[in-house]
Amino acid sequence: MATLKQLKSSARHSAEWRGHNIGKFITLDPYVSAEAVCRKCGKAVYVNSEPMPNEITISGEAVALGCDD
Repeated sequence: MATLKQLKSSARHSAEWRGHNIGKFITLDPYVSAEAVCRKCGKAVYVNSEPMPNEITISGEAVALGCDD
């Protein structure tokens, strides 16, 4: 299982590959989940190190879509 730190790094890399300028991650639940927002277009990326069976570890528009800027 990936740690929250590893998931943040992977999410940042994926979002930046799509042209986003990801800001600092904000921890939602210590050691479990966090979110960050693109400084240019406002699309977010979320990470969850302990997803439920029907959830995924990395999600959000910033990893699914390109930057609008």
